[in-house]
Amino acid sequence: MGNAIIKSSFRLTVASAFLAVSMGAHAGLQEGLAAYKNKNFKAAVNEFVPPAEKGDVVALFYIALMYENAEGLPQNYPQAMFLYRQAADKGYAPAQCNLGFMYETEAASDRSYKDAAFWYRKAAEQGNAPAQFNLGLMNYIGRGIEVPRNLKEAASWYLKAAEQKYPPAQNSLGKMYENGQGVPVSLTQAHMWYSLASAAGNETARINKKEIEVKMDPDTIEQAQALTREWLASHP
Repeated sequence: MGNAIIKSSFRLTVASAFLAVSMGAHAGLQEGLAAYKNKNFKAAVNEFVPPAEKGDVVALFYIALMYENAEGLPQNYPQAMFLYRQAADKGYAPAQCNLGFMYETEAASDRSYKDAAFWYRKAAEQGNAPAQFNLGLMNYIGRGIEVPRNLKEAASWYLKAAEQKYPPAQNSLGKMYENGQGVPVSLTQAHMWYSLASAAGNETARINKKEIEVKMDPDTIEQAQALTREWLASHP
């Protein structure tokens, strides 16, 4: 199916869901974002469609997200992937990350770990923390010959995301330090990363922190707490 036909299908799908986009002036992308945040998905689509049809990557991303999650639009994974790809091809990191996730999961009719890693890396190299974490996780788990298990590579990507205060990566990096996977064993480093993730609301990290303290004496815990304070001071 050619791009023009798919684009036409996109417009018709939106129209059939919500009758038709208003012929009046659209306030724009910011209003769409505000409507999405307030879960007013019908208004969000009406605002996003015009800039999306002009190729705006943010509008394309949010309409794709709404197709993926059935937020005001019928769930349609192929359509979501098509729109993510449009934004991803223009270098939009969040779309690259989400496209990678769809390739990694059963959302894609042709699941491909190779394509997932490709798009995660595209986003990760732009500093997208979720993509860095997801790429780290792929390396930690191992995805066969397409993405073989590589604990050192996993730790490297976790660190990049953890330094951006991404709690899942902080927790995962803590676990790697606790177990000496891809990095030297360090209970103080593990405690620090658990503490940072726990303070951000990560429940798994809170449990991990509590459990690791059983293995640590009071002096070592104090060293870890001092390390956490230093990290926070250097990452305002």
